[in-house]
Amino acid sequence: MALSAGARLILEQMEPNRGYGARELRAFAPDMTLEDLHDVMRELWVHRQVERTGYAGWRRERSSAPATTGTAASSRLTSRAGDADSRSNKRVRPEDLFDHSAFEDIFK
Repeated sequence: MALSAGARLILEQMEPNRGYGARELRAFAPDMTLEDLHDVMRELWVHRQVERTGYAGWRRERSSAPATTGTAASSRLTSRAGDADSRSNKRVRPEDLFDHSAFEDIFK
C-alpha cells in the first residue's frame, strides 16, 4: 500500500475509532486546502484506512478487506466466492423485477 505523504501524515495523527470533522483534520495539516484534505481522506478511504461517519466526518478504522489485488489470499477468497456465487445465483431478467400487473390501467 503506497500512501502519499499527506495521507501518512494525517493517518499517523488520527486515533483509532474516533470521529474527526474537517476542522480537526485540518489541524493535523494546516497547510492543506480543503480540497487537498478531501483528496487525502478519499485516498485513505480507498486504501481502507478510514471510514465515513455522519455527513462529513471520518473515523480511523481499518476495513477487513485489503485494497490490494493480486495477492494469494485475495485470489483464493475471490475464487471461493465465485464458486459459491455461480451455484446460488440464477439469471434474472429486468422485466421480472417489476410487477407490470399492478400498473396495467396506467400503461394502455
